[in-house]
Amino acid sequence: MLAVATTALFVLGFVGMAAGTVYFVMEKPELKPQHRSVAIYAAIITFVAAIMYYNMMNLALAGDIGSTMPLRYIDWIITTPLLLLEVGIVAAIAGAVKKGLIARLMIADVIMIATGYLGEVSNTGEPMTYVWFIISSLAYFWIVAEVFGIKVTGSGYAAKAVTSLKWFVIIGWAIYPIGTATEEFMRLGAADEKTLVTAGLIAACIYIVADLTNKVIFGIVAVRAAKNS
Repeated sequence: MLAVATTALFVLGFVGMAAGTVYFVMEKPELKPQHRSVAIYAAIITFVAAIMYYNMMNLALAGDIGSTMPLRYIDWIITTPLLLLEVGIVAAIAGAVKKGLIARLMIADVIMIATGYLGEVSNTGEPMTYVWFIISSLAYFWIVAEVFGIKVTGSGYAAKAVTSLKWFVIIGWAIYPIGTATEEFMRLGAADEKTLVTAGLIAACIYIVADLTNKVIFGIVAVRAAKNS
């Protein structure tokens, strides 16, 4: 039953990302020329994710959900920097960008994703698994600190959107390490194949929900901010 639900979520992930791409492309002409990059980045993010989810969906339909992990990280290493760039652009529209913010966010993001992948491919229970997880988590908290440090003094739509996007990064992105930790703890001491498979399925479900939230809904908030500015 869980495997069926997970496969259905992969299908939903693909459909959601594809629909998001169409929406952002259609919204682009509605924005002021100087703000259209927000819709462009949002469309690129969901387009890349749609391609990855199409492949992951096919793997899931073939009963090989375990092989979706590398595709997730390819997706994240491409799309998460663009998500943070969107935060920076909307913050700039609201007049609240700190010097060097984007560069610091990019560095922290690459560290977070790269070490997260190294932790994922490490053997369960090995010390380095936890070392990589800690480094990845610290990089995430670096991102949170940078984003939380964005000060918005205005009260316009863009200013309110910056606050919303900050919470997406702080809370929405926290879903990913929760998924990783859940899978790792379930695998610890697991003596049967069923538990190992269940751990992977639960983590996959968590990641899909997080991706739809942090790519599609996040993008809609960013585009609406640009549209109403």
